[in-house]
Amino acid sequence: MYKLFSFALAALMANLFIAACAPSNAPTPTAAPLTPVTLVMGYIPNVQYAPFFVAEEKGYFAQEGIQVNYNWGFEFDGVKLVGANQAEFAIVTGDQILQARSQAVPIVYIGNWYNAFPIAVVSLAEKNIKTPQDLVGKKVGLPGLFGASYTAWRALLYASGLNEQDMTVDNIGFTQAQALSQGTVDAAVAYANNEPVQLELAGKKINSINTWEYAQLVGNGVATNEATLKNHPDLARGFVRALTRGVQDTINNPDEALQIAIRRVPEAGGANLETSQAVLRASIPLWKNTRLGETRLADWQAMEKFMREAGFIETNVDVTKAFTNDYVP
Repeated sequence: MYKLFSFALAALMANLFIAACAPSNAPTPTAAPLTPVTLVMGYIPNVQYAPFFVAEEKGYFAQEGIQVNYNWGFEFDGVKLVGANQAEFAIVTGDQILQARSQAVPIVYIGNWYNAFPIAVVSLAEKNIKTPQDLVGKKVGLPGLFGASYTAWRALLYASGLNEQDMTVDNIGFTQAQALSQGTVDAAVAYANNEPVQLELAGKKINSINTWEYAQLVGNGVATNEATLKNHPDLARGFVRALTRGVQDTINNPDEALQIAIRRVPEAGGANLETSQAVLRASIPLWKNTRLGETRLADWQAMEKFMREAGFIETNVDVTKAFTNDYVP
């Protein structure tokens, strides 16, 4: 009986070995295909977009089943493309959302990136311009009489009880640092994490009036459209979740994030490394939030009131439909 069992066991083991070595026709499990989405960005790739590059490199978007395809352009391009359902997501500021919805464009803000509208009025320290009232009678340069910079400028005046007739306003394009250094303007409206950084690295002493310390405006964040929220809510939720993970990682480890950004934007390294480091350091405080991705109803209401009274929008906008925190992790 023992011999019979031994022979049977040996035969079984042999058959198992042969089966293991034989080629198999069974399908090999494969990862689920990623869903490609278009993300319309503002301006051109630079170190300020480190959280997106981090989220990509660390696989956070892929874990949500998302493949991000970037469309670099202007902010109003994102509003137009997302509103027409020709792109799934865009990075826009809250004022663009309200302007679009006032014209019945079905765009919705679903996740905050900048906790403040990152615009400042910058001047050389020798001009002694420290408050909005100090701008009276001065010459102020703006990159354009449109877009986020202009909205923030008008909001600063609105909150301070001033108007543009109190000073001379000049359209100088994106030459703020040069115009200030050459003295062609007394102050310039600029992104708080860009031109002020450049001026300080050049050895200039400056003053900055941060618009977010005076005016309630909703900063840059993720926008999508009502069709995406209705038909693909998990896609929207996954996108915001991946981005907030990238933001948090960048806040926690900026040196690592900088290296990841340089791999995506090589010109941010080399001779520009010091500037890139300074820009990233200046950006991080503007990304921190008690709850990453969240915005407040009161800020949307205050912004809607300002935009209506300042003539940016002609009709009331229901802000409860313009944004949601439901997709914030």
